[in-house]
Amino acid sequence: MGMVSGRRGRWGAVACVAVLMALTAAGCSGPAETPSRIFVTLPPPPAAAGPAPTIGSEVISTSAPDDRWTVTFKKPVVTGISIAVSAKMNDAITAAVNGYIDAFTGSGLPAVTSSASPSTLEGDFSIALTSPTIVSLRFTVFTRVGGGVLVGKPGSINLAVSSGSKINLTDILADPTAALPTLSSKAHSALASSLGKQLTWSGKATSISFFDNAWAMTSSGLEFTWAQGEVAGKSAGMPSANLAWSGIKSLIKASGPAGQFVD
Repeated sequence: MGMVSGRRGRWGAVACVAVLMALTAAGCSGPAETPSRIFVTLPPPPAAAGPAPTIGSEVISTSAPDDRWTVTFKKPVVTGISIAVSAKMNDAITAAVNGYIDAFTGSGLPAVTSSASPSTLEGDFSIALTSPTIVSLRFTVFTRVGGGVLVGKPGSINLAVSSGSKINLTDILADPTAALPTLSSKAHSALASSLGKQLTWSGKATSISFFDNAWAMTSSGLEFTWAQGEVAGKSAGMPSANLAWSGIKSLIKASGPAGQFVD
């Protein structure tokens, strides 16, 4: 309450000063004139940010009619904000999750035989950031085809709380093409520090799409994750690199969704 009272007090003081100055100016034209009544309208104080969304979950569980595959996916569910915005966010999340599932189940999986078990997909998520302005979620998808080896693949989705719209990586960069060499250099340094000789990526990226499959905004930096075997040996799992906001400030669009991190 102290903060609200103080804010109202400051706005009231500004209004009083503005009125007094206007009245004084009107009276300077001569003692015979009657001061005019002047009304000063000030803009309202900035609106306070709304609440951060709440992230819950629901489990999707399904299998093929001929039992050749099974799917279990723990899907995030957004609540705690306006119904319209949360519905738009949840639609985007559902589309992303369905995309992972459809890519797996539609890939010509082998039938179950005495030598081939059902193929499986297990999906999960974690929260990179939830704030009054941004929701950033990571996905992990583990698949096994016909009883073969387990393969991990990362993913992500970033959403604007104001509108529910999906945020693309190019939306937060001032110039995606110009940013590519710096992102590559800093990501390679971070991966080399954590992976050592397991790192197989040369540090060269020819397109921003190299970073676009699994990226997230965190309070400390911009995080990128790659699939098993993409930038390092498969034993390294799904490697991540977190680039501190302070180190990539020049790459971030000040008016974009991530501008708040580099103010």
